[in-house]
Amino acid sequence: MAPEVWITGWVIALIGLGIMFWKLGRKLDERTMPMMAILAAGIFVAQMLNFPIGGGTTGHLIGAALATILLGPYAAMLIITAILTIQCLVFGDGGVTALGLNILNMAIIAPLVTYGVMLAFGENRKVVSTPVAAWTSVFVASTVCAAQLALSYSLTGGAYGIPGTLAFPAMMGYHAVIGIGEAAVTTGVVLFLAKVSPEMLKLNSKATGA
Repeated sequence: MAPEVWITGWVIALIGLGIMFWKLGRKLDERTMPMMAILAAGIFVAQMLNFPIGGGTTGHLIGAALATILLGPYAAMLIITAILTIQCLVFGDGGVTALGLNILNMAIIAPLVTYGVMLAFGENRKVVSTPVAAWTSVFVASTVCAAQLALSYSLTGGAYGIPGTLAFPAMMGYHAVIGIGEAAVTTGVVLFLAKVSPEMLKLNSKATGA
């Protein structure tokens, strides 16, 4: 990424995380913490399964939709941020300069998109809204990433980033398919919990605001 792009990404991400900590600090309780740890572990494993999709980019599940639906957008932001930070610092996945953009795309934008879709559909239509929110969160996050890659290429004359003619088809095309997998997994977990532990979804629906 061009320095102008990744620095801007860090600035926006830090502002978003500051708001997240402020909001989450007023809602976090002892009932939420164990669920956050369990979700973080599961999503961490899912995100580590990367595969190349062209232009030096890779694709993987995000998990932001599931975390948002179960625990609300702010808890989801914290979970995904923690996962991305561990992947970066321990496994060298993405690099420190790209971490701000990764947090922005996957830990901030994806949960907010999920939250918006869930609110638009309403609590009583969760069976429909869950797969739509999961797919949309992945697709929007990948589209923003493609725009960042294309902008980096344009700003630096090709020294950084990827041409938009390659970045957008690669990121959006493959993630449209990845989003289907994300939707299936997320919906399956939500339907399972609705059957075996409906009180958990009722409790967490207050967190999502749906």
